[in-house]
Amino acid sequence: MISVIVCTYNRAYRLEQTLKSLQEMEVPSGLPCELIIVDNNSSDNTKKIVDDFINKLDLNAKYITERHQGLSYARNIGIQESAGDIIAFTDDDCIVDRHWITSISRGFQSGKAIAGIGGRVELYNQMDKPVSVRTYREKMTLSSIDRLFNLIIGCNMAFARYVFDEVGMFDTDFGVGAKFASAEDSDFLYRAYKRGLKIIYSPDVLVYHNHGRRNDEQINELYKGYAIGHGAFYCKYILMADKEVLRLACCEVSSLVKQIVKRSVNGQSSARQILFLVSIVLGFMYRLIRIKSSMSRRERL
Repeated sequence: MISVIVCTYNRAYRLEQTLKSLQEMEVPSGLPCELIIVDNNSSDNTKKIVDDFINKLDLNAKYITERHQGLSYARNIGIQESAGDIIAFTDDDCIVDRHWITSISRGFQSGKAIAGIGGRVELYNQMDKPVSVRTYREKMTLSSIDRLFNLIIGCNMAFARYVFDEVGMFDTDFGVGAKFASAEDSDFLYRAYKRGLKIIYSPDVLVYHNHGRRNDEQINELYKGYAIGHGAFYCKYILMADKEVLRLACCEVSSLVKQIVKRSVNGQSSARQILFLVSIVLGFMYRLIRIKSSMSRRERL
C-alpha cells in the first residue's frame, strides 16, 4: 500500500485543486492507496473542503488534525496514522501529475535498495517566480551532501516505511510554522543519507507547484526562511562535530561572500545575498540559543 500524506494550513483555496488532482490520478490495478489529510489548525474552510471531497468519493481517505503547530508535527502524525509500506508526501499548493503514484511505485520497484524517492517539481502557473521547483531531467542519486539543499524537495518525496524506523521522524524544530521555517526535509534526508540509505531523484515523479509568489518581497521572505533553516541545520550538526556539514556551511558562506564582493565591485545590488548570509547566521544563533535554553531548563529540573 502507498499512503499519501497532505498537510495543510489555511490554504483551502489551493487545497481544493490538490485534492482534485489526487482524485484524477491514475492508480495501477491492484495497488492499494490511502490518502491522509492533516489539518494543522486551519481557521478557514479547510474542513468543509475536505469533508465535501471525501463524502463525494468512494475513496480510502481520512481527515485528521494536529494541534501542535508546525509542518513536521503534521507530517509525523500523518505517518503514525498511515498504513502504507511506502509513504508519499505532497503539499497543499501542489498539483500532482496524473501518473504520480504509478511513477513512485515503479521507482521503488526499480531497485531493492531504494529507500526514498524525490521528483521533479515544475511551476503550475508560469506567472509565478521560478522558486521552490526542481526541474532536472535526469535520474540522480543523493550521493553527496553537496546536493542536499537542491536535489529533493519536501513537496514531492516518498519513503519506505522502514526509513522512519531507522532514522526517526521529522525534527519538529524545523518546517513551516515551527521555530525554523524550513529544512525539515533536508534534515530528514541528511539523516537517511548518513545511514547509507539510497535516495534517488526521478524526473518521472512529477508535481506542479502552485505557490503563487510573484513579487520580490514574497521571494525575499521565502529565501529568508530557507536561509534561517540552513543556519539552524548547520548548528544542529556542527555541534555534533559533523565535518561534512561544517564543510558545507563554509562553502555556502564563502560562496555568498564572494557573490556579495563581486556584485558590489560591478555596481550590482547584493541585497538578496546579504539577506541570505545574515539569515544563515541568525538561524545558527537562534538554534544555539534554543539548545542552551533547553539545557538550562533540564539542569534546573
